[in-house]
Amino acid sequence: MAVRKPCRRTVLETAAATPFALFAALIGGIGLFLIGMNMMTEGLKLAAGRALEGLLQRGTATAPRGLAAGYLITALVQSSTAVTIASIGFVNTGLLPLKNALWVIFGSNLGSTMNAWLVAILGFGFKIDTFSLPFAGIGAMLMLAGRTLRARSLGQALAGFGILFLGIGVLKDGFSNIGSMVDLQDFIAPGLAGWLILIGIGTLLTVLMQTSAAVIAIVITAAQGGLLSVEAACAIVIGTNIGTTSTAVLAAIGATAAARRLAAAHVLFNVVTGIAALLLLPVLIGVADWLRGVLEQPATPALMIVLFHTTFNVLGVLLMVPLAPGMPRLLERLFRTREEEAARPRHLDANSLTIPDLAMRALRLELSRSQELAIAGLTAITHQPPDEAGVRRETASLQALAPAISDYAHRLSGARLPPALVEQLAHSLRTLRYQETAVVLLQEAAGLAGELDLPDSTVPGFRTEIEAFRHALTNLADAAVPLHDGFSPGAVSVRLDEMETSYQALKEALFLAGAHARLDIRTMQDWLRLASLTRRAARQLAKAARMIAALEEGSSAAEAAQSTEAEEGTD
Repeated sequence: MAVRKPCRRTVLETAAATPFALFAALIGGIGLFLIGMNMMTEGLKLAAGRALEGLLQRGTATAPRGLAAGYLITALVQSSTAVTIASIGFVNTGLLPLKNALWVIFGSNLGSTMNAWLVAILGFGFKIDTFSLPFAGIGAMLMLAGRTLRARSLGQALAGFGILFLGIGVLKDGFSNIGSMVDLQDFIAPGLAGWLILIGIGTLLTVLMQTSAAVIAIVITAAQGGLLSVEAACAIVIGTNIGTTSTAVLAAIGATAAARRLAAAHVLFNVVTGIAALLLLPVLIGVADWLRGVLEQPATPALMIVLFHTTFNVLGVLLMVPLAPGMPRLLERLFRTREEEAARPRHLDANSLTIPDLAMRALRLELSRSQELAIAGLTAITHQPPDEAGVRRETASLQALAPAISDYAHRLSGARLPPALVEQLAHSLRTLRYQETAVVLLQEAAGLAGELDLPDSTVPGFRTEIEAFRHALTNLADAAVPLHDGFSPGAVSVRLDEMETSYQALKEALFLAGAHARLDIRTMQDWLRLASLTRRAARQLAKAARMIAALEEGSSAAEAAQSTEAEEGTD
């Protein structure tokens, strides 16, 4: 009679009797999972190269295509976080419109369910060792022996895939041993309060680990090991969806308003979806069980959790269908840059167009605002060193506001106006042209100023004349703001004459420095060009300031202000 050999226990099963070994197994399993996930994600991203970027840019023209692109890319790289950050980056640089990026984010959330499906099917449907070890081995050989970056990256992805499931195997054994010792259900509060606590746990774990996939894998293995009920595990999964928003929020810090809008949309989607899933938790679990029956699969906790995860993400996308068209407008109102805020007219009320005198007053007030923006740009270029970013910020704000002013003036011109108001409207348009010309000159000057260094003290008189010219520009800028106390055309003219005098003195100093070889000719020409651009911009703004003052005083004064148009000047 054959002698039956005793069954050998694995090291983990023997060691699991001690709390320390059990703790080490759980920590090691999580570590292996995270390492594998990171290797797989990075490897897939490198192997795919720019193809994913091209898909993200070209494949998002419509809502269905954006949804499909987000789903497909997330399924390929196994990281919704990577897709979210990439989308924010594309929006930040203007390569992807916000309305298209919204659907990429929605599809990315749906694509994140693929990782849970892999864990449930491969991690619990097969003997893990039969495929995880070969994947790890083949991937490692490709990483070491691959001749191209793509081959090495693919090897990294395969090795990560194998290590990931080795981690799941360790977690399975660890949780099965815990399940035989303790029932976590005894520590979970019943009803809504318990669900909220579990959602909070899922959110916190995801924020700390910065990967919802790892938390969901842990939840699946814990439920499969008998530690958690399906209902409790599903509540934690809801929390993981909310926790993934932390990465988007961090990525949007310091980014453009458009990028912050996309991050807010990501938060809104996940929070709305989470609330809906919480309110419908028993119903969605019932739907998951019905789907399991349709698929004719056994009622394992792992399958129920991934079906629930997929079901409530699909629900979230369906909830966004009616909300998505209005979402960009809502987000634009909530997140505005300074330039966008400045581009919004503050005085141009469409209702005032029915009363031409009120409409003209509103136009004058808006022109005073645009004058302030242009003057701020002039002031920024007088800084030492010149504030190039400030110049571009202020001038961009005016250029964004100018079309609204022009449109308002055009609509006003369609009304029947008395001759005096017709002339005032013409002078208003001339004022706006002065301001627009000035900001173009200032932008060119800012680019040039960023390339020039202030000469050292070996160039006598030059530094002094530069400072005198800057001081004169600052004085003119202060005098040319219509809303300042003491503003008057006379004061603008006085400051303009002072600026002209200092400009001529600076020109003479530059020519002398070039003639005596204290400055090379190219540097001298650049300084002359910079001084000329700044002086011309200042003259345009002085004209605009005097025209605004004339408009405030009435049409007769405005006619007198036309003499500013004849001022040509030479550089």
